[in-house]
Amino acid sequence: MNPSATQQPRHPGDEAAPGTPGSGEDVCPVCSGCGKTPDGKACPNCGGTGRIVEGIGGG
Repeated sequence: MNPSATQQPRHPGDEAAPGTPGSGEDVCPVCSGCGKTPDGKACPNCGGTGRIVEGIGGG
C-alpha cells in the first residue's frame, strides 16, 4: 500500500484513497473547487479541500 494513502483522509466524494494507482485529483463537482457550501460551511463532498480523488482512464 502507498504510504501517502494512509496519511490523508478520505472524503465522501473520493472514489479511491489518495495515492491509489489509477487515480488522480480533480476539482470537486459539488463546490466547484472552492471547498465551501453557499452558506459558508465546509463542503461535505470534499471535506473543504475543493479536490476529490477519482479514477482516471477508461474501461
